[in-house]
Amino acid sequence: MEAENKNKMHSENRKHETNAKKLEQEFSKEQIAISEKYSNQRDLVNTLLEEGKMYTLKTVDGMIDKYLKGKVM
Repeated sequence: MEAENKNKMHSENRKHETNAKKLEQEFSKEQIAISEKYSNQRDLVNTLLEEGKMYTLKTVDGMIDKYLKGKVM
């Protein structure tokens, strides 16, 4: 019975790791630029992101926010 509990816990840990990886999926500049989510900010995405690098959506959102806040006077 103890072995079953350990296996169940291990299985649940793997599920959490998989969910975390899905949330932190990375995309190329090209993928982000053509995505519907950033369709209104395509020029900004193309300016801020570098070719050949991978980005999470959270990172891109942060970069855009930082840029926009830096331009307010």
